[in-house]
Amino acid sequence: MSEPQPLVRRLGREDAEAYRAIRLAGLAEAPDAFAAVWEVEAERPLAHFEGLMSNLAVFGAFLDGRLVGIAGFVREAGPKLSHKGTLWGMYVDPAARRYRIGGALVQAVLDHAAGEVEQVLLAANTTNAAAIRLYERLGFVAYGREPQALKGANGYSDDLLMVKFLNGRGPDGA
Repeated sequence: MSEPQPLVRRLGREDAEAYRAIRLAGLAEAPDAFAAVWEVEAERPLAHFEGLMSNLAVFGAFLDGRLVGIAGFVREAGPKLSHKGTLWGMYVDPAARRYRIGGALVQAVLDHAAGEVEQVLLAANTTNAAAIRLYERLGFVAYGREPQALKGANGYSDDLLMVKFLNGRGPDGA
């Protein structure tokens, strides 16, 4: 029997309720991995999440019709920053992680970003070795470390700052 294949697509307003549920699950399961806080996000009305779906590029992975993974992309504003975008809010339900959903989500973000920016940035908690390996496998490279990037109930955590240059562009101007 073959494993189910995830369907990855950009989410719309109609997906806001499912997005909200998995977003809250991610914040509850891995509170130190995100800058957002469950208590704040849980208080937000559904309209807030509908707005995210309308105004940002948010991708979802579905298995058997159920949303099991999410990742977002936002382009920087302003003429001197608009060549960059950020991958944010990446989360995959632990029960679905064996289906390579994380890679499919990041690739969907990269495919989308390639039409808009020259580089994609992200910040990964330095304790999340699996995420860092995934990002490295997909071509991201570390360019710095932000000490004490987040402060939570368990103290401070550092972020590894990573970048992927798109369309053959790199820091040497090639």
